[in-house]
Amino acid sequence: MLQGKFLTNYTKCKFIDEVKDSLENCISFSFSVSFIKKAGLVLIEHDIEKALERGVTGKIITSTYQNFTDIISLEKFLYWINKFPNFKCHLDLECFDDNGFHSKGYLFEYPNEYKFLVGSTNITRFALLKNIEWNVSLFAKDKIDLFNNVETAFNLLWDKTLELDEKLIKKYLLMLDYAIEKWDMDYIDTSIDVNIRPNLMQRKALKELRRYRDMGVKRSLIVASTGSGKTYLAAFDARNFNAKRLLFVVHRDTILEAAKKTFENVFGAKRSYGIYTGNSKNLDCDFVFATNIMMSNHFDEFLPNEFDYIIIDECHHSVASSYKKIINYFKPDFLLGLTATPERMDNDDVFEMFDANVPFELRLRDAIINDLVVPFHYYGIRDSYVDYSFDDKTKIAKEIAKSENINFIIEQIENYHPNGKLKCIAFCSSISHARTMAEAFNNFGYCSVSLVG
Repeated sequence: MLQGKFLTNYTKCKFIDEVKDSLENCISFSFSVSFIKKAGLVLIEHDIEKALERGVTGKIITSTYQNFTDIISLEKFLYWINKFPNFKCHLDLECFDDNGFHSKGYLFEYPNEYKFLVGSTNITRFALLKNIEWNVSLFAKDKIDLFNNVETAFNLLWDKTLELDEKLIKKYLLMLDYAIEKWDMDYIDTSIDVNIRPNLMQRKALKELRRYRDMGVKRSLIVASTGSGKTYLAAFDARNFNAKRLLFVVHRDTILEAAKKTFENVFGAKRSYGIYTGNSKNLDCDFVFATNIMMSNHFDEFLPNEFDYIIIDECHHSVASSYKKIINYFKPDFLLGLTATPERMDNDDVFEMFDANVPFELRLRDAIINDLVVPFHYYGIRDSYVDYSFDDKTKIAKEIAKSENINFIIEQIENYHPNGKLKCIAFCSSISHARTMAEAFNNFGYCSVSLVG
């Protein structure tokens, strides 16, 4: 007798729960699913592996339709093929000409029962957890004509599709690299607070990061001007990635609290957060925010695969030995570098640290055009009162502080600054230089103060 259940992400018995329960007791499973993403596969891959370890026969057919299935999922299937002789996978790589492969069917066999799940759900995170999806689970004690028909349809697809191997994955990777269009679904969780959704430039960067990961890229560098929202971009991407255990590395303690607050704004109570410095050693949390010096000196507290997602902020510092130690020690699923200035005066190669993968660049000019940072006017003024030929920086500082040069600076300030109140910050070469300049400007009637650490 045929029986059935209606399954969605919001019914008492959810679709994903039915799949997990079915894998737990079946003797074989056959999936024909057009779109598969790693973020969705991780939700059920443990259940699939447990079934395969029990000796369950498993077959999966998926496709490259719309370039949506990602490389990392196919690599997982290839890993299972090599590990389990009872598992096989086929790929539709333009096997049906212009006919799109769009099936979503899950067939299970038991010692005394057959079950078939069919509907709208692909193996993606949103499909399995959030989307409005309709599915039906049909099961019967006997192998009635319905199940024979489903099995026949599956076998027809199996015979027409290609056996997955490393060569086939590389061919699809090349297709992705040259693809003009790539269909994608939600690359950001729309359930987040409307006030902290990604801006236009961040959305472009997020799509490119997703595209690179789909091609199997493990590390990438984002180049974006100061103030354009790199930390929020990293938090949004970590959310897209569904990071479980995250490490955020910076070179100064003062940045950590602000970075932590950003991630709290994006993830909310779904994750726990901790600062790891000489003064605060909170490691009992999901997301760890640490300095490079602290991390590079305490590898004994972490496993190499401790973090699935690592962010190196201000990564133009990453050529320093402490950063290199961190990057070489840890083996995350994804490593993201953030910087506004990747080109270094010492010619050390920041790009090489991230395998020259740069999904997105937002230079200062573009940031200003897109209203992401405050616009400014830049004036280059020739200084004729200072002799910069001295090797001794102290002598140069004294040259700059001479009364005729101070007079010259004041003339330029008065000439170029807009009408209204003048508020200025000046950068000096040393503490003594800062104090000397502040004193000199005070003598000329400008209220000045030196600020040091």
